[in-house]
Amino acid sequence: MSKYRVIQWGSGFTGEIALRYLITNKNLELAGLKCYTPGKEGVDAGEIAGLAPMGLSATRDIDQLLSLQADCVIFMPRDALADPSVPGSASAVWVAELEQILRSGHNVISPICSGTHYRHMAHGEDFRARLQQACEEGKSTLFFTGLDPGFTDVLAFNMTSGVADIRRIDTWEMVEYGGYSVSETLRAMGFALAPEDVPNEALNAVRYNCWGGVPYAMAEGLGVEVEGIEVTGDVELATESFVTDAGMPVAKGTIAAMRFTITGLVDGEPLINVHHVNRLRREDAPHWPSIGRDGGYVVEIDSFPPLRGEFALGLPGGTGAALTDGFAMTAARCVNCVSAVIEAEPGYRRFAEMPVGGRHGFRA
Repeated sequence: MSKYRVIQWGSGFTGEIALRYLITNKNLELAGLKCYTPGKEGVDAGEIAGLAPMGLSATRDIDQLLSLQADCVIFMPRDALADPSVPGSASAVWVAELEQILRSGHNVISPICSGTHYRHMAHGEDFRARLQQACEEGKSTLFFTGLDPGFTDVLAFNMTSGVADIRRIDTWEMVEYGGYSVSETLRAMGFALAPEDVPNEALNAVRYNCWGGVPYAMAEGLGVEVEGIEVTGDVELATESFVTDAGMPVAKGTIAAMRFTITGLVDGEPLINVHHVNRLRREDAPHWPSIGRDGGYVVEIDSFPPLRGEFALGLPGGTGAALTDGFAMTAARCVNCVSAVIEAEPGYRRFAEMPVGGRHGFRA
């Protein structure tokens, strides 16, 4: 079987890991590497991935990349956690770039959270129509996936296929973020900011932009209708000044931990619930729930029989930390979807379009 040729679009925190997977995969071939910073332009892709030089250099030239004969693009620009459907928003930039890639005939996989679904967006139908049109013009397929969302929600969905009388679905991420080096993203979430500078409504808006599509995506596969989304959350403040493992200064009295829930209401009941409990350090908000040494994920199905799945990250043999294991899983999820996306019908696809889930797990 000939190898699928893949362009890695972005070589940041997760992109470098995906790049390494592509270079070392026996069934895939790295066709090109898009970088966003001048410092990486012209640098060998192998060196960026921490491997031996391979004779392929990173470029910022989009036209050059789109002229390549490639089967798929793994699209990993940095996202500003805004609503990508709103013209002029900080996240709208990557939408135009994505449309260009799709129109060129390249299939695309991306871990950008907000793209999991479109119905939570301010102009979701327009967003969906734009991407669908680009796919039709290029005869290409688009799929958003990752770890959370993209894996934990799919795992919960698959677990529903083994039960009946489904009453509630809950997923949890409990991960320490202190090892993350992109301080702009952490601050966009609210970390290291004074609570008076980021009211809870502003924090909930960011959470809604990123994870608000998850209940819609799961409901689509379950055959139920989400009639509304609720977002709740609170924060804990740093009891002392400190510097995170990745070097971000955090002043006493600023946000050091947060927890929130995205709830999808079905028939007036909280059927689908996406929970996050995130800290910068283990000692922040120690009374909040946690899992493993420094984080992991939990899925619970209130059903007959009830199910609970729990997996800690940061185990021996991985990266050594739950956070970086999570990024590695995000990259792996994208790479492992390459064949499926290439072989799928053109269009903007969600995971539930070819499901094996608990569609028939509800009582009349």
